[in-house]
Amino acid sequence: MITKTVDGGWLLGFGHGEDIVAGVLDFARAQKVDGAWVNMLGAIEDPELGYYDLGTKTYTRRVFPGDWEITAIVGNVGWLDDTPVLHVHATIGGPDFSTRGGHLFAGRAGATCEVFLRDLGTRVARAKNEAVGLATWRFD
Repeated sequence: MITKTVDGGWLLGFGHGEDIVAGVLDFARAQKVDGAWVNMLGAIEDPELGYYDLGTKTYTRRVFPGDWEITAIVGNVGWLDDTPVLHVHATIGGPDFSTRGGHLFAGRAGATCEVFLRDLGTRVARAKNEAVGLATWRFD
């Protein structure tokens, strides 16, 4: 991964085969990123996406084998206690121009993955919300 500090945040560039989710979280931890808005584009290999069922409070997870275009990944970096959390949703496109989407759990960069983390300038904290079964934003 290559990185560059820019006005308002950071650019991260992932090379072929690098773990995107772990890389963003490692960067956030190392740089002490309190909160950031995330945008990504490029390509992704074997992404694991999820759909959250509020009724059962569980994710249905599925790996989509192969190479996919990232048409959009958007979300945020926040914190659950002392652990950085990446909450992003991905839309990916296949060679037949079909698309898939959901919460991004995992994936490796295809040819490249380009990430912009926009510094929010404030701590984005999360806490378990029992009503929905997820760690949601908490503003004190």
